[in-house]
Order: sequence, then structure tokens, then C-alpha cells
Amino acid sequence: MKNDSRNNRILGAAAVTATSVCYGLVPSFSFIAFGMGVETGTLLFNKFLYAAVIMWAFLLIRKIRVRFSRRAALTMAVACFGYIFMSTTLYISFDYISGSLATIVSFTFPAMIVAIEMITGREPVRAAKILAAVLSFGGLLLIVWSPDTVSGEGGSRMLVGVFFAFLAAVGYVIYIFGLDAKSVREENSFAVAGYVMSSAAAVNFIRCLISGTPLFATEPRQIGMMLLLSVICVFLAILCYAIGVRLIGPGNAALINTMEPVLACIFGYFLVGDQLTGRMMIGAALVVSAVLLTNLPERKSSGADF
Repeated sequence: MKNDSRNNRILGAAAVTATSVCYGLVPSFSFIAFGMGVETGTLLFNKFLYAAVIMWAFLLIRKIRVRFSRRAALTMAVACFGYIFMSTTLYISFDYISGSLATIVSFTFPAMIVAIEMITGREPVRAAKILAAVLSFGGLLLIVWSPDTVSGEGGSRMLVGVFFAFLAAVGYVIYIFGLDAKSVREENSFAVAGYVMSSAAAVNFIRCLISGTPLFATEPRQIGMMLLLSVICVFLAILCYAIGVRLIGPGNAALINTMEPVLACIFGYFLVGDQLTGRMMIGAALVVSAVLLTNLPERKSSGADF
């Protein structure tokens, strides 16, 4: 039994680590696709369409129930809005700043969630949580107000990019709170993902039609990159995370997943040549530290509360 438990922990940790790798590759793969001539609307439509097709095939093969209650469907609409808003604003930020920097800024969302939960009384006010929020937003300010990056036209572009990456974090908060609703938590997580992907594909389909952007990538290498984004960065990321949560629990999974912004920086440096200044790295370290604090298990001690 002990060996089984240990094996489950190792497998669960490996699955969540794989999730962090998959998500960490999103900015680099996206910028590689842009370099191939793929437009943002085309990329998002293809990415979510192919991922949705794979997910619905998975649901059909596994005979997973996909019909939701009316209450869950209404809440899912909010979650879908948050996800679409998040993905749209994140990719807008890619027009102004590097993918790794955008990922770091968007990872302020755990601190936002903690702040909202403490303000609304859903979570007790704790010193560690307050410190996490301060570190997260302090790291963001350090990144934004670096004298190396906010002077002149380049600095203005960076501020615009950081603003949209911050909006992506806001969208992620809406998405998380939508998924955290009791009616949605009672549904199968893969079915939920199928609806989210489908709604994102539908919105980007309309976006392409309105803007006149091509619906599909046509060159073989472009199609290959779309499939990599869909299979690795969407479908496998969700599948591995679900396996990890089942084996080691959501708390441990969230803790391991803090590697995502770090991996995004590493992949960005080696795959697309992203450059980060010293101040940005310090700011990134503060944001990652905040995420770690946010996901650490609570100690049962009354002295931790204010």
C-alpha cells in the first residue's frame, strides 16, 4: 500500500509538471506561429477548434455525460466569458511584450483571487495571504516601472502590453470563480473543458469573419504548429492536470503548477530569444513567490489569523 501511495504521488507530480511544461510552451509556440505568418485570430480559432474536436472525441469514446443542469449552464456561461476574455487580452499583450513577460504578469491572478476572497469574507484574513498579495503586485510594479523599459516609445508599448496581460489575469479570475461554483464543480471537468474550448472557438470564428482574417492556417508547417498548440498546450495540459489533481489533490497540484511562468521564461529564452532585464527577473521571482505562498497548505493555528 505504501508503494502504491508513493507511486501515485510520483505519477501525480509528474502529470502536473507535464501540465506546467505544456502551458509554459504556449507563448513560445504562439510566437513561432506568428513568425510563420499566422494571424492572431486564425491561431486562436484553429487552436481551440482542433482542441475542442479532440476533447469531444475523447468524451464520446469515454461515454462521459455532457448534459448540464440549467443552473450549471448559466454559471458555465460566466466561466466561458472569463476564459475568452483572458485568452483574447493575453494574445493582445503579445503584440507589445514578450510571451514570457506576459505570462509573468498574468500570474498575478492567484493574488487577486486571494484578495477578493479575504475582502468578501470567503477566506479568513491571514498574514501569509496578505504577504502573497503584496509580493505579487509589488513584483508587477517592479516590472512595469523599471527605468530600462518605461522610457520612450518602447516603454509606452510595454505599459500597454502589461495592461492587457493584467486584464488577462482579471479574465482568469472570472474564469476560476465560474468553475468554482458548486453547480459547475458537480459536473465532469473534461465536459466543462469541452464547452469552454467550443465557446472560445465559436467567438474566434466570428472574430475572423468580422475582421476578414483567414479562418485556417494553410501551409503545412503552420498547420503543424496549430496542432502542436491544440494537442500539447490545450488537450494534454488539461488531461494531465486532471490526472494530477486526482492523484495528489488540488492543493499540491496548484503548488507544482507555479513552475509555469518560470518555464515560460526558459522556453522563451531558448526558443524565441526573449530577453529579460534584472529588474524583470526580480519582479518575476516576487510573483512566483506570491503564487507559492498562495498555494501553501494552511497550518491549523489560531495565531495565523488576524
